[in-house]
Amino acid sequence: MRAFIAIDVNDTVRDNLVRAQERIGNKAAKIKFVEPENLHLTLKFLGEIDEATAEEVKNALTEIAKKHRKHRARVKGIGVFPNPNYVRVIWAGIENDEEIKAIAEDIEKAMRKLGFKKEKDFVAHITIGRVKFVKDKLELAMALKDLANEDFGEFDVEAIELKKSTLTPKGPIYETVARFELKEPEEKE
Repeated sequence: MRAFIAIDVNDTVRDNLVRAQERIGNKAAKIKFVEPENLHLTLKFLGEIDEATAEEVKNALTEIAKKHRKHRARVKGIGVFPNPNYVRVIWAGIENDEEIKAIAEDIEKAMRKLGFKKEKDFVAHITIGRVKFVKDKLELAMALKDLANEDFGEFDVEAIELKKSTLTPKGPIYETVARFELKEPEEKE
């Protein structure tokens, strides 16, 4: 299966991000926006894995989830990869994401041990669209600038999820294969 590790966001954040997608629109660029139900925060993309590897990944995630606490995170601001002059991905940022970064680091280490290669440095974000081509660079820049400090709301980071991605002509379908609850905020080490 084609797999990745992610944190889900709530409907409030989803609805706000969909409104941002509508505000960006498709006038300045042809953008494939992420479907509302597919909006999430990717911790690590794994690619194709077999059942045996999936079990190893689940075991690793079970241990990682025990180390990290549930907490709230805020989705704020819009950014782009790789840079404003060459926009390929439009994303929403995550504020106060030290805990999420720590989870991602643990996942990165655990996955390296399982033979997955290291990705570039982790940046906590929610992809909201992929740019196919830009028609009007300035107009796109203005639309993104308008949303640069937009607040999309808070969500509870409660679990790490192993997700399966099935590619279809209409876009990917994501299913949660396994969910690993983080520990309660007041639990002692």
